Amino acid sequence: MNIALTGFMASGKTTIGTALSGHLNYLFIDTDCAVEHKYGMSISDIFKSFGEEHFRKLESETIAELSEYDNCIISTGGGAVLRSENIDMLRKNGKIVNLAPDFEVIAERIEEAAKTRPLMNGRSITEIKKLFDERRKYYDNCDFKIKITQEMSVEDCVNEIISLTDAKIKN
Repeated sequence: MNIALTGFMASGKTTIGTALSGHLNYLFIDTDCAVEHKYGMSISDIFKSFGEEHFRKLESETIAELSEYDNCIISTGGGAVLRSENIDMLRKNGKIVNLAPDFEVIAERIEEAAKTRPLMNGRSITEIKKLFDERRKYYDNCDFKIKITQEMSVEDCVNEIISLTDAKIKN
């Protein structure tokens, strides 16, 4: 069984996913990194050269491959949930956990994230909030949702995910 993490950019998927993989002895895979490795281009360059729609196609192809793995923590890109087939593929062999901070938590983290995320490039905080609100319904298509607060530690999140998913440590 895999555990797929979904959530808006800067929701903590990579940080929590890395810690979770260590606790469970599962392989950690970030879908954005997998796309970059597979196609030899950064996400920003793919967006610039081919556009978002092409990137979403590459992302879906990558998720299809990764969903066949077992005992993995799969951290999805923030927009992976926009295609229902991505969710369907991830659910075939795993549980989907949405990391759901309020926008205020995202806003506090966003300045650093803006440097590496193509969808944030040049957008105001109001535009990013609108994108966050538009995607909320897609994030609801999950097996479990964890409300992320600033007070929660990474360890708290990891323990909650393990408890919710009944994940077992891989020997």
